[in-house]
Amino acid sequence: MSKKVDITAILAAHGIHDPWQPLEATGVANSIYATQHVVLRIATDHPDAIVDAYTESVAAPVARQAGVMTPRLIAFDASGTLVDRPYSIWDRVHGVTFGLTPLPDAARRAVWREVGQQLALLHDRVRECPDPSGYLDVADRELDVEELLQEYADTCGSAQVPEIEGLFEELRPYVDDTSVPPCFVHNDLHDRNIMCGPTGGLLALIDWGDAGWGDPALDFAAIPLDAVPAVLEGYGDRKRLGDNLNARLVWDHLVVSLENAIDNSAPGIPIAEFRRFLLRR
Repeated sequence: MSKKVDITAILAAHGIHDPWQPLEATGVANSIYATQHVVLRIATDHPDAIVDAYTESVAAPVARQAGVMTPRLIAFDASGTLVDRPYSIWDRVHGVTFGLTPLPDAARRAVWREVGQQLALLHDRVRECPDPSGYLDVADRELDVEELLQEYADTCGSAQVPEIEGLFEELRPYVDDTSVPPCFVHNDLHDRNIMCGPTGGLLALIDWGDAGWGDPALDFAAIPLDAVPAVLEGYGDRKRLGDNLNARLVWDHLVVSLENAIDNSAPGIPIAEFRRFLLRR
């Protein structure tokens, strides 16, 4: 930020005069401040932060209106009057980050089932999202994987590349199928974008900065593969997810695994695990 931010002044501009404190952010796109009742999110200098803030301002209210558990957006300001980047104010959800909270296996599975229920609501009930300025993200699937494979080979070695290429080629006919009707998707639903109670129980899906219209299977791309069955159990009727769901999920997880391996210089893609998942019903 180009100048010191007066958090008290920002909150006061919206009639909020309670004491506030900074909160540790679990992502990189926002600096977080909170009173007892509200959360203030200010976009950081991360390259995606400002774009994500605009997207979230459009997407989250629509999801909430559809009945999805997500905090109420109280205010969004991109005027630059009080700070030189967008900020938003939300109802505060008093909970913990699911991905950072140790829970018994049964409690963790229960949260994932609840996540599935929320995804079903999102995909079924959101039929339109007014977006006159084009803020929503383009929620598409990474299909051009040649550069990704080359980067993986350069970073992690090429020993596993033929096996990975072979799996991509097997999956491609199924992911090229465009017959699945698009749904409104969160598009970044990893476990740090999920809030729960200290002992479990879903409280909210947060961080809608990548939301848009796309294949509903994209909302499973960042969910651990071993949690997908619980999410699907909660989701219920899978008709809207289309045919060949497992193939599309494995493609997306394979892409994410490659990206993570490159980022961490850590070779080892779990091909056998992916192939076992393809056999699930």
